[in-house]
Amino acid sequence: MKLAALLFAAAVTQAAAQGYPNRPVKLIVPAPAGGPTDVPGRLVADGLGALVGQRFVVENKVGAGGLIAAEFVARADPDGYTLLYANTSVVAVIPALQPKISYDPGAFVAVGFVSNSPQLLIANPRFPVKSVRELVEYARAHPGKVNFASGGVGSLPHLTFELFRLESGIDAIHVPYAGGAPATAALMAGQADVLFDLVRTRVKSGDVRALAITGEARDPELPDVPTIGEAGYPAVTSTSFTGIVAPPGTPRVVVTVLNAKLNELHQSPEFQARMKSFGLVPKASTPEEFAAYAAREREKWVRVVNASGAKPD
Repeated sequence: MKLAALLFAAAVTQAAAQGYPNRPVKLIVPAPAGGPTDVPGRLVADGLGALVGQRFVVENKVGAGGLIAAEFVARADPDGYTLLYANTSVVAVIPALQPKISYDPGAFVAVGFVSNSPQLLIANPRFPVKSVRELVEYARAHPGKVNFASGGVGSLPHLTFELFRLESGIDAIHVPYAGGAPATAALMAGQADVLFDLVRTRVKSGDVRALAITGEARDPELPDVPTIGEAGYPAVTSTSFTGIVAPPGTPRVVVTVLNAKLNELHQSPEFQARMKSFGLVPKASTPEEFAAYAAREREKWVRVVNASGAKPD
Protein backbone atom coordinates (compact mmCIF):
# COMPACT_ATOMS: atom_id res chain seq x y z
CA MET A 1 0.00 0.00 0.00
CA LYS A 2 2.81 2.41 0.86
CA LEU A 3 4.47 1.76 -2.50
CA ALA A 4 1.18 2.32 -4.32
CA ALA A 5 0.65 5.60 -2.46
CA LEU A 6 4.15 6.78 -3.33
CA LEU A 7 3.68 5.88 -6.98
CA PHE A 8 0.32 7.67 -7.05
CA ALA A 9 1.85 10.78 -5.45
CA ALA A 10 4.69 10.74 -7.96
CA ALA A 11 2.24 10.43 -10.85
CA VAL A 12 0.19 13.37 -9.56
CA THR A 13 3.31 15.49 -9.12
CA GLN A 14 4.52 14.63 -12.60
CA ALA A 15 1.15 15.46 -14.13
CA ALA A 16 1.02 18.78 -12.31
CA ALA A 17 4.51 19.59 -13.52
CA GLN A 18 3.47 19.24 -17.16
CA GLY A 19 1.80 22.66 -17.05
CA TYR A 20 4.49 24.27 -14.94
CA PRO A 21 4.32 27.01 -13.85
CA ASN A 22 0.63 27.85 -13.65
CA ARG A 23 0.81 30.02 -10.52
CA PRO A 24 3.36 32.30 -8.80
CA VAL A 25 6.71 30.80 -7.75
CA LYS A 26 8.45 31.72 -4.50
CA LEU A 27 12.18 32.40 -4.71
CA ILE A 28 13.64 32.22 -1.20
CA VAL A 29 16.59 34.57 -0.73
CA PRO A 30 18.84 33.82 2.28
CA ALA A 31 19.64 37.47 3.01
CA PRO A 32 17.97 40.73 4.04
CA ALA A 33 16.06 42.83 1.53
CA GLY A 34 18.15 45.43 -0.27
CA GLY A 35 21.51 43.73 0.31
CA PRO A 36 24.12 42.43 -2.14
CA THR A 37 22.49 38.98 -2.29
CA ASP A 38 18.88 40.18 -2.39
CA VAL A 39 19.18 42.73 -5.21
CA PRO A 40 20.61 40.31 -7.81
CA GLY A 41 18.11 37.71 -6.60
CA ARG A 42 15.26 40.09 -7.39
CA LEU A 43 16.77 40.75 -10.80
CA VAL A 44 16.70 37.00 -11.47
CA ALA A 45 13.14 36.69 -10.15
CA ASP A 46 11.89 39.52 -12.35
CA GLY A 47 13.69 38.11 -15.39
CA LEU A 48 12.37 34.58 -14.94
CA GLY A 49 8.87 35.86 -14.28
CA ALA A 50 8.86 37.78 -17.55
CA LEU A 51 10.10 34.75 -19.48
CA VAL A 52 7.65 32.18 -18.08
CA GLY A 53 4.62 34.44 -17.76
CA GLN A 54 4.19 33.91 -14.00
CA ARG A 55 5.35 36.00 -11.06
CA PHE A 56 8.49 34.93 -9.22
CA VAL A 57 8.01 36.37 -5.74
CA VAL A 58 11.09 36.97 -3.60
CA GLU A 59 10.73 35.97 0.02
CA ASN A 60 13.61 36.87 2.34
CA LYS A 61 14.43 34.38 5.09
CA VAL A 62 17.26 35.72 7.19
CA GLY A 63 19.36 34.08 9.86
CA ALA A 64 22.30 31.80 10.62
CA GLY A 65 24.17 32.78 7.47
CA GLY A 66 21.48 31.31 5.21
CA LEU A 67 20.79 28.18 7.23
CA ILE A 68 17.16 29.12 7.94
CA ALA A 69 16.40 29.71 4.27
CA ALA A 70 18.06 26.46 3.23
CA GLU A 71 16.17 24.43 5.84
CA PHE A 72 12.88 26.01 4.74
CA VAL A 73 13.38 25.06 1.09
CA ALA A 74 14.67 21.60 1.98
CA ARG A 75 11.31 20.91 3.69
CA ALA A 76 9.15 22.52 0.98
CA ASP A 77 6.93 20.58 -1.39
CA PRO A 78 8.97 19.39 -4.40
CA ASP A 79 6.57 20.91 -6.93
CA GLY A 80 8.75 23.69 -8.31
CA TYR A 81 6.85 26.49 -6.58
CA THR A 82 9.42 27.05 -3.83
CA LEU A 83 13.02 27.59 -4.95
CA LEU A 84 16.19 28.71 -3.22
CA TYR A 85 18.46 31.45 -4.52
CA ALA A 86 21.46 29.51 -3.32
CA ASN A 87 24.92 30.88 -2.69
CA THR A 88 28.30 29.57 -1.62
CA SER A 89 27.35 29.90 2.03
CA VAL A 90 24.25 27.68 2.07
CA VAL A 91 25.53 25.12 -0.46
CA ALA A 92 29.18 24.76 0.56
CA VAL A 93 30.42 26.83 3.52
CA ILE A 94 27.71 26.15 6.13
CA PRO A 95 27.89 22.38 5.50
CA ALA A 96 31.67 22.56 5.97
CA LEU A 97 31.46 24.54 9.21
CA GLN A 98 28.38 22.83 10.64
CA PRO A 99 28.32 19.15 9.60
CA LYS A 100 25.26 18.42 11.78
CA ILE A 101 22.86 20.76 9.97
CA SER A 102 19.31 19.51 9.41
CA TYR A 103 19.42 19.52 5.61
CA ASP A 104 21.56 17.64 3.12
CA PRO A 105 23.02 20.19 0.67
CA GLY A 106 23.70 17.41 -1.80
CA ALA A 107 20.01 16.46 -1.85
CA PHE A 108 18.86 19.76 -3.34
CA VAL A 109 17.94 19.49 -7.01
CA ALA A 110 20.23 21.81 -8.95
CA VAL A 111 18.66 24.08 -11.56
CA GLY A 112 21.69 26.05 -12.69
CA PHE A 113 24.24 28.76 -12.01
CA VAL A 114 23.33 32.42 -11.83
CA SER A 115 26.84 33.73 -11.25
CA ASN A 116 30.31 32.50 -10.40
CA SER A 117 32.57 35.32 -9.28
CA PRO A 118 36.25 35.00 -8.32
CA GLN A 119 37.41 37.03 -5.37
CA LEU A 120 40.18 39.60 -5.43
CA LEU A 121 43.07 39.68 -3.00
CA ILE A 122 43.32 43.41 -2.30
CA ALA A 123 45.58 45.58 -0.17
CA ASN A 124 45.55 49.06 1.26
CA PRO A 125 47.49 51.19 -1.27
CA ARG A 126 49.81 52.34 1.51
CA PHE A 127 50.68 48.79 2.55
CA PRO A 128 54.20 48.14 1.18
CA VAL A 129 53.43 45.23 -1.15
CA LYS A 130 52.45 45.22 -4.82
CA SER A 131 52.21 41.49 -5.55
CA VAL A 132 51.41 38.17 -3.92
CA ARG A 133 55.12 37.32 -3.85
CA GLU A 134 55.89 40.56 -1.98
CA LEU A 135 53.01 39.90 0.42
CA VAL A 136 54.32 36.45 1.28
CA GLU A 137 57.88 37.76 1.69
CA TYR A 138 56.68 40.62 3.90
CA ALA A 139 54.55 38.31 6.05
CA ARG A 140 57.44 35.89 6.51
CA ALA A 141 59.75 38.76 7.47
CA HIS A 142 57.15 40.18 9.87
CA PRO A 143 55.37 37.15 11.39
CA GLY A 144 52.08 37.99 13.07
CA LYS A 145 52.18 41.59 11.84
CA VAL A 146 49.95 41.35 8.75
CA ASN A 147 46.25 41.89 9.38
CA PHE A 148 43.82 40.02 7.12
CA ALA A 149 40.30 41.45 7.32
CA SER A 150 37.09 39.56 6.50
CA GLY A 151 33.35 39.99 6.75
CA GLY A 152 33.15 37.59 9.68
CA VAL A 153 34.36 34.29 11.09
CA GLY A 154 33.33 31.49 8.78
CA SER A 155 32.62 33.80 5.84
CA LEU A 156 33.96 32.87 2.40
CA PRO A 157 36.69 35.58 2.52
CA HIS A 158 37.79 34.19 5.90
CA LEU A 159 38.00 30.63 4.59
CA THR A 160 39.80 31.84 1.46
CA PHE A 161 42.34 33.51 3.72
CA GLU A 162 42.73 30.27 5.66
CA LEU A 163 43.31 28.40 2.38
CA PHE A 164 45.90 30.97 1.31
CA ARG A 165 47.57 30.84 4.72
CA LEU A 166 47.77 27.04 4.55
CA GLU A 167 49.22 27.07 1.03
CA SER A 168 51.72 29.91 1.61
CA GLY A 169 52.70 29.07 5.18
CA ILE A 170 52.50 32.70 6.31
CA ASP A 171 51.75 33.84 9.85
CA ALA A 172 49.05 36.51 9.68
CA ILE A 173 46.26 37.75 11.94
CA HIS A 174 42.61 37.33 10.98
CA VAL A 175 40.51 40.37 11.92
CA PRO A 176 36.77 39.70 11.43
CA TYR A 177 34.30 42.54 10.87
CA ALA A 178 30.50 42.58 10.85
CA GLY A 179 30.20 42.24 7.08
CA GLY A 180 32.13 42.83 3.88
CA ALA A 181 31.47 46.57 3.72
CA PRO A 182 32.96 47.33 7.19
CA ALA A 183 35.94 45.11 6.36
CA THR A 184 36.60 47.02 3.15
CA ALA A 185 36.17 50.34 4.96
CA ALA A 186 38.73 49.22 7.55
CA LEU A 187 41.16 48.27 4.79
CA MET A 188 40.78 51.64 3.08
CA ALA A 189 41.29 53.40 6.42
CA GLY A 190 44.51 51.50 7.02
CA GLN A 191 43.16 49.51 9.95
CA ALA A 192 43.68 46.28 7.99
CA ASP A 193 46.30 45.36 5.41
CA VAL A 194 44.72 42.87 3.02
CA LEU A 195 41.49 40.97 2.40
CA PHE A 196 39.64 38.82 -0.13
CA ASP A 197 36.47 40.31 -1.62
CA LEU A 198 34.55 41.18 -4.81
CA VAL A 199 35.33 44.92 -4.79
CA ARG A 200 36.14 45.51 -8.47
CA THR A 201 34.85 49.10 -8.42
CA ARG A 202 37.24 49.98 -5.60
CA VAL A 203 40.13 48.60 -7.61
CA LYS A 204 39.22 50.67 -10.67
CA SER A 205 38.94 53.83 -8.56
CA GLY A 206 42.34 53.25 -6.94
CA ASP A 207 40.93 53.05 -3.41
CA VAL A 208 42.51 49.61 -3.03
CA ARG A 209 45.30 47.73 -4.76
CA ALA A 210 44.54 44.34 -6.35
CA LEU A 211 47.27 41.75 -5.91
CA ALA A 212 45.56 38.74 -7.53
CA ILE A 213 42.26 37.19 -8.52
CA THR A 214 41.21 33.79 -7.22
CA GLY A 215 39.70 32.46 -10.44
CA GLU A 216 41.28 30.21 -13.04
CA ALA A 217 41.54 33.07 -15.55
CA ARG A 218 42.10 36.80 -15.44
CA ASP A 219 39.13 39.14 -15.33
CA PRO A 220 38.68 40.85 -18.73
CA GLU A 221 37.77 44.06 -16.87
CA LEU A 222 40.98 43.88 -14.80
CA PRO A 223 43.43 42.37 -17.30
CA ASP A 224 46.54 43.51 -15.41
CA VAL A 225 45.60 41.62 -12.25
CA PRO A 226 47.20 38.13 -12.31
CA THR A 227 45.48 35.00 -11.12
CA ILE A 228 46.65 33.69 -7.80
CA GLY A 229 47.73 30.57 -9.71
CA GLU A 230 50.05 32.70 -11.82
CA ALA A 231 51.41 34.09 -8.57
CA GLY A 232 52.40 30.58 -7.48
CA TYR A 233 49.35 29.34 -5.55
CA PRO A 234 47.08 27.43 -7.97
CA ALA A 235 45.28 25.64 -5.13
CA VAL A 236 43.88 28.93 -3.82
CA THR A 237 40.86 29.01 -6.12
CA SER A 238 37.80 30.53 -4.53
CA THR A 239 34.62 31.85 -6.07
CA SER A 240 31.46 33.36 -4.67
CA PHE A 241 28.76 31.59 -6.62
CA THR A 242 25.00 31.86 -6.79
CA GLY A 243 22.44 29.63 -8.45
CA ILE A 244 18.98 28.18 -8.10
CA VAL A 245 18.17 24.89 -6.40
CA ALA A 246 14.87 23.16 -5.71
CA PRO A 247 13.69 20.86 -2.90
CA PRO A 248 14.75 17.21 -3.02
CA GLY A 249 12.50 15.21 -5.30
CA THR A 250 11.55 18.04 -7.67
CA PRO A 251 10.54 16.51 -11.03
CA ARG A 252 12.98 16.69 -13.92
CA VAL A 253 10.38 18.35 -16.16
CA VAL A 254 10.27 21.33 -13.77
CA VAL A 255 14.07 21.56 -13.66
CA THR A 256 14.21 21.44 -17.46
CA VAL A 257 11.81 24.36 -17.79
CA LEU A 258 13.62 26.44 -15.16
CA ASN A 259 17.09 25.73 -16.53
CA ALA A 260 16.05 26.65 -20.08
CA LYS A 261 14.54 29.95 -18.94
CA LEU A 262 17.48 30.73 -16.67
CA ASN A 263 19.91 30.20 -19.53
CA GLU A 264 17.67 32.30 -21.78
CA LEU A 265 17.89 35.07 -19.19
CA HIS A 266 21.68 34.84 -19.35
CA GLN A 267 21.52 35.73 -23.04
CA SER A 268 20.07 39.17 -22.22
CA PRO A 269 22.73 41.92 -22.55
CA GLU A 270 20.82 43.99 -19.99
CA PHE A 271 20.87 41.14 -17.46
CA GLN A 272 24.58 40.59 -18.08
CA ALA A 273 25.33 44.28 -17.58
CA ARG A 274 23.25 44.53 -14.40
CA MET A 275 24.90 41.49 -12.85
CA LYS A 276 28.36 42.86 -13.65
CA SER A 277 27.39 46.18 -12.07
CA PHE A 278 26.96 44.25 -8.81
CA GLY A 279 30.49 42.85 -9.14
CA LEU A 280 29.14 39.44 -10.21
CA VAL A 281 30.21 37.29 -13.15
CA PRO A 282 27.07 35.80 -14.74
CA LYS A 283 27.29 32.16 -15.79
CA ALA A 284 24.96 29.81 -17.65
CA SER A 285 25.11 26.06 -17.09
CA THR A 286 23.33 22.75 -17.09
CA PRO A 287 21.88 21.46 -13.82
CA GLU A 288 24.58 18.76 -13.76
CA GLU A 289 27.39 21.29 -14.09
CA PHE A 290 26.06 23.34 -11.18
CA ALA A 291 25.54 20.28 -8.99
CA ALA A 292 29.04 18.94 -9.68
CA TYR A 293 30.66 22.31 -8.98
CA ALA A 294 28.79 22.71 -5.69
CA ALA A 295 29.86 19.22 -4.61
CA ARG A 296 33.53 19.99 -5.33
CA GLU A 297 33.26 23.24 -3.38
CA ARG A 298 31.81 21.44 -0.34
CA GLU A 299 34.67 18.95 -0.38
CA LYS A 300 37.24 21.73 -0.65
CA TRP A 301 35.90 23.82 2.20
CA VAL A 302 35.54 20.77 4.45
CA ARG A 303 39.28 20.15 3.93
CA VAL A 304 40.11 23.79 4.67
CA VAL A 305 37.95 23.91 7.81
CA ASN A 306 39.44 20.68 9.12
CA ALA A 307 43.02 21.77 8.39
CA SER A 308 42.68 25.32 9.70
CA GLY A 309 40.41 24.70 12.67
CA ALA A 310 38.08 27.51 11.54
CA LYS A 311 34.89 27.73 13.60
CA PRO A 312 31.54 29.40 12.87
CA ASP A 313 30.92 32.79 14.46
